This record gives sequence, C-alpha cells and structure tokens, in this order.
Amino acid sequence: MSNNKTRYISFFKALANEERLEIVKLLRQNGEMFAQDVEKHFYLEQSTTSHHLNMLKRSGIAKSRKQGRKVYYSIDIDSFNQILQEFQGTFFEL
Repeated sequence: MSNNKTRYISFFKALANEERLEIVKLLRQNGEMFAQDVEKHFYLEQSTTSHHLNMLKRSGIAKSRKQGRKVYYSIDIDSFNQILQEFQGTFFEL
C-alpha cells in the first residue's frame, strides 16, 4: 500500500471515533489546550486521553508543544487541510 493511502487511512480512522471528534472540536474552539484540561473536560482516564491525543497527532490532525513538564495540543490546520486536499486530488480529481 502506498504511503499516501496509509496516511489517508490513519487520518480517517482517527476521525472515526466519537471521543476524538469531540476532542478535535474542543481544540478547534480553544486553540490550544493542556492535555490534562482535555482529560478533565471529558472525564477520561489519563491513559485514554493520551491515546486519543497521540492518535490525532500521529495522523496529522493535531500537533503538540512542550513547555516544561506540560504538553499542549492544538489542531494542525496546515497538515489537516493538506491531507484533505491531497485526498481530494487523488480520489476525486476535478
């Protein structure tokens, strides 16, 4: 399977989960959030929150930055849009 197809599958799998979709929505509304604030907002276990955030990051939907011991997450708009445009160009040539 090509790298692009693997990338698209990872991207859409990350979005195919209700909790991750809600996290994306929350990050979009707030711009950037401390990982523990995401956890508290959804009453998720730390490990579950970490799993969701890491999956969003690996798929190109979110990005993180570390400040001391804290990790902050936000939506990676450039990557998100690039993946969607490439997908559209590959499968739905206009």
